Amino acid sequence: MLLTGLTVLGTLTTDPSPARPDGERISVGHLNAQSRSIDTAALAAYLARTQPDVFVVLDPLQPDVRALRAATTGFEIRTTGSRIDQVSNYVRTIVLSRVPVTDVRHPADQSFGPSAVEMTIASADGPVAELVFGTDSPTTPGRAHDRDRALNAAARWSRAHAARRIVEGDFNATPWSPAFEHLLDDGRLTSSLNGFGLQVSWPESNVLLRIPIDHALLGPALAATDRGTGPSFGSQHRSLHVTVAPAR
Repeated sequence: MLLTGLTVLGTLTTDPSPARPDGERISVGHLNAQSRSIDTAALAAYLARTQPDVFVVLDPLQPDVRALRAATTGFEIRTTGSRIDQVSNYVRTIVLSRVPVTDVRHPADQSFGPSAVEMTIASADGPVAELVFGTDSPTTPGRAHDRDRALNAAARWSRAHAARRIVEGDFNATPWSPAFEHLLDDGRLTSSLNGFGLQVSWPESNVLLRIPIDHALLGPALAATDRGTGPSFGSQHRSLHVTVAPAR
């Protein structure tokens, strides 16, 4: 318990990476809907109020895809699925953007599950590559293997992209787990959680046992200037938002 406590304490005493004060700020976020019915009207109102540049919904119910299209204004909406999903037009991710976003697609690496999307976000300081994905919860050895396979794929994706990159989503891994540390090291990333305390995201139904498993990791050219969790809208995951700027 003492060793675990010291490990957790380390996540509370870190400092954020310094950001360039004159750099453009980009706000991104996500919600893992977990194929549950979510309050699309409340989510649309939240997005209208907070105005993120890019927000991704993972694993939506298909009726909620249509409802969110109807309820959301001011955002361009794109949807993606895996190669198999594309045949049936089954939506696995919703990408809402207020800024120009290109190359929105499911990653080519089949190690990712169906709920994964990559894109390029336009910025005055240069494009930002972003990957958003969800993993299996490691409740069995097989599911733990699939979770680690997706995290390893994310590390490969990260190394293959320029320093202005974001890797975000539901990792089903805490900041002090070996799988998370391996992703940071192998992907050459830093956690946006540094300097912002222990921002727990799951499960929404149990505040005493809630842990941080939704993350946003940054390449060496980016730094977090703001980070927080938001409402769950009916999911067991709280939404996550982070604002990034060029690193100093």
